[in-house]
This record gives sequence, C-alpha cells and structure tokens, in this order.
Amino acid sequence: MLNYDLAYLTPVLALGYMAPGAKPLGLKKGGGFVIFLALITGLAVIFTEMFLAYAMVFMPLLILILLWIYYSDKLPITVKLFSLMSLIIIPFVSIDSGLIGSYVASKLVLNAFMAVALSQFVFWVFPICEADFPYEKKESEIKKQSENERLRYALNIMIIIVPVLLFFYMFKLSSSMLVLIFIAILSISPALSNPKVGLVMIVANVLGGIFGIIAYNLLVMVPNFVFMMLVTLSVGLFFGNRLFSDRKTAGIYGSGFSTFLLILGSVTSSDAEAGDEVWSRLIQIGVAVIYVVVAFGILERLEKVNMKKET
Repeated sequence: MLNYDLAYLTPVLALGYMAPGAKPLGLKKGGGFVIFLALITGLAVIFTEMFLAYAMVFMPLLILILLWIYYSDKLPITVKLFSLMSLIIIPFVSIDSGLIGSYVASKLVLNAFMAVALSQFVFWVFPICEADFPYEKKESEIKKQSENERLRYALNIMIIIVPVLLFFYMFKLSSSMLVLIFIAILSISPALSNPKVGLVMIVANVLGGIFGIIAYNLLVMVPNFVFMMLVTLSVGLFFGNRLFSDRKTAGIYGSGFSTFLLILGSVTSSDAEAGDEVWSRLIQIGVAVIYVVVAFGILERLEKVNMKKET
C-alpha cells in the first residue's frame, strides 16, 4: 500500500521472522537486527565500490565471503538470508552504475526494517499461544550440523552458485536479478540435498507460480486493493495450512508462498506491461528452482558414487 521501491521483498523477508518455531524479537533485539543488517548492506556497498572493477580480485573475495556465510552457524537464518541477498544483489546491480547499487542498498535496509517491524506487529496482534509450543520444541530439537557437514554443505553450494555468479558478471545480466535472489533463498536450505525434497520444492514453487498467475488475472478483472488483500489472504491460508503441519516437507511450502509473493508483488508494483512481466518472473523463478534442485541432485549422486568407490 505504501508502494516504496522493492516493497515486494518485505513480506518475503518477514516470512523468516514468522516461520514455525519463531518467537517475537522484542524492541532491543529487533532494533539490533536492523542495525546489523544496515551494517552488512553498507559493507556490501563499500566492497562493491572497491573491487567490482577488478574481476580477478572481486570474484575470489566474493566467493570466500559467501562460503563463510554458508558455513557459519553463528548467524540467525534471517540474517544469513539478508546477508546473501545484499552481497549478491548490490554488486550485480552496480555493474551498470554504482549509484544504482547504493540506491538498492538503502531500499534493502528499508525493507529489512519494515519486515522486522511488521512481523513483530503480527506477534502483538496474535500472541504466542499453546498451538505454537510444538513448533518451538521442534525448532529446539533440530540437530546441529558438525563442522565437516557444514563445510561440505557450503562447498556444494559454492559449486552450484559460482557458475551463475560468473555468468551474470561476464554478461552483465543486472535485469534478471530475480534469478539470483531466488537462488540465494533456495540455497539456504540444506534439506535440498535430498532428491525427494528437491522434487517437492519444484512442485511447491510451480504451485506458488500458478497461484501468482491466477491472482494476477483475478486482479485484472477486479482491480481493487481490498480484493487483492483477500486473494493474498486466501493463498496464504492454503500454503500456511501446509507450512504449519507435521509433514516432512512442510518447510518447502514457505518457499512456495515466497514465489507467490514475489510474483504478485513485483508485477503489481511494476510500471511495465504486467501481463508480460508475470510470465517473465515465473520463468526466471522456475529456472532458479530447477537449476538449484538439479545441481544438488547431481552433486548428491556424484558423492554417492565416490563413496562406493572408496569402500
């Protein structure tokens, strides 16, 4: 409704603060998050201005920083996601102009602030209750990965993401940032190394895309803000019902809802031909999802073959 730039990223970032098992941040912790995220974004801008023009320095440093973020278990998942988005988006939109990178950085910080503020407002309206306790327990019972597991996961991610970064850098594809954004969102989940989970991920994201197209076409017929909110609420209930469930693949539906929000938000906030945009965004997200899932699947098979040879 405020229609600030990149506003469609706000609900996607906010989902991390309202996921199953999440708790209210509080004023101090929430403010600390925003300050930390602003610092990360500022460092991403400085890093870009210093090294972007020197490919042989820029790419190795970027790869090392991303490797550390994926490897680290010290950062909360939402901070990890925002850090990845900042380090991936800001340098690549700065290829055309450094001013664009600084502008996008300021908008990312605004989106982070809005995501934290609005998600905590939701907790104020709907306080934690008994129905949330099972999810909090599940969250605390999640097994921590060992250093070797985290390193293996981080290296696999870099094998997947580096070719994409090089491709975007060499051909200056700053207009297709949605692919990089979604690869960052998807790659944050180690569960994708399971081929079955990967297949469900594709289905969930395709479903999110289909719902996005249906919602867009409904809005063409009824271009009304209240109607858009009701459509979004209905789709949210559909995905939320599956996200907050006992299914093994429950977490995947959060990504499917992210797809829906990205498509609907980016199209409704665009000045371009929205009808063309909705299909373009769906194709970009589809390419990102299929690439990540297939790449994970190939790596998993290669690792199994190597293990058989060793034994």
